[in-house]
Amino acid sequence: MNVELLNPFGQNFPETVVATLEDAALCIRYSPTGRFIAAGRYDGFTTVWDAETKGIIRSLEGHVKGIVSVSWSRNAKYLLTASKDWNCVIWDLASGERRQTIRFDTPLLGAAFHPRTSKVILVTLASYQCFLVDLRLKEGSRTELLDLPPMNGASNGNGAAAKSNKGSITIARFSADGKTIWAGTNSGNLLVYSTKTKELLSRHKIANNSSIKHMEFDRAGNFLVLNSTERIVRVYAISRSDDGKPELELLQKLQDPIQKSPWNAVSFSGDGEYILAGSGNIASHSLYIWDRTTGDLEKILEGPKEPLSDLDWHPIRPHIASLALSGLVHLWGRHVTENYSAFAPGFEELDENIEYEEREDEFDIEDEEEERRKRLLEEDQKIDVDTVEPPEQRLVK
Repeated sequence: MNVELLNPFGQNFPETVVATLEDAALCIRYSPTGRFIAAGRYDGFTTVWDAETKGIIRSLEGHVKGIVSVSWSRNAKYLLTASKDWNCVIWDLASGERRQTIRFDTPLLGAAFHPRTSKVILVTLASYQCFLVDLRLKEGSRTELLDLPPMNGASNGNGAAAKSNKGSITIARFSADGKTIWAGTNSGNLLVYSTKTKELLSRHKIANNSSIKHMEFDRAGNFLVLNSTERIVRVYAISRSDDGKPELELLQKLQDPIQKSPWNAVSFSGDGEYILAGSGNIASHSLYIWDRTTGDLEKILEGPKEPLSDLDWHPIRPHIASLALSGLVHLWGRHVTENYSAFAPGFEELDENIEYEEREDEFDIEDEEEERRKRLLEEDQKIDVDTVEPPEQRLVK
């Protein structure tokens, strides 16, 4: 369906689970167009599903341990999988073959394509190190992004200078335009690097002594949502200072006011108007949806009674894919009631079967020869196209 045909006044978030994909997934992601869903599995396989037909179109075998993240290239031709087996693999989805394998010295926490090219990837390791890998060179360059201490011995916001002798980065993402890299640390700092020069541009203190777990941008790159171990979802507006450095403005601090449950995943809606967070409560599969502008809780979606581990919002439609701890992928949407009478005014919808009473002449057999003779007589009649009658006479006739 074209975006222009969607109802602009309709509800912009789903209501219930409309389908379930039988899988054993650890992570899921929609393709940039929302046509496909990639699911990284426990056994090292990666399954690519058709979101419309709910059928498997690719099964990729390339890892020996579980997949921790999947990332789509901009044109959806390539898929990047990161695994606990110390490898990340770039797949050519047209052929289903492995395009390239990149090996590291420790298990991976995640990997992502650059938003503009599939030749540059960002990798986060279990050792809390972050590498920018440029595959445009023959051997491929790897540059580690370091959490360097502030200049001139300044403190980092909590009274202590940052240490660079060991890794501290827990998650990293490219900005929407790919010009900067944003990295969250285990001490609650948010670091911003230049993708071109790999230099540290700015440092922001987000949480006190809390690790940043999740981070996502909206599609336009104007807003950022963060989740930390202190069970608070923060929403920021991104702007640029006079010297070109990014600046953050805190818009909302969102949390579960009753259960104070942690969050296992966060995301933006396709249009960036809503914030989505998956509850980490082990006894429920709950999705919380807030309005980004007002911070009001718009909806709580209650799913199957099993914990939630990952989620993703469709880039265009009001659909959500949520992942259960069992590996099942639940697809959320809205049940559409078909109104056939809108297309055929004479159509009558029935709630239950009734006995139909036919008209007396409804199924009478007509003489075909007689009908043919009448049509020929009508064709032989001469039609006067020259005489012009006043409108009143035509009405009388």
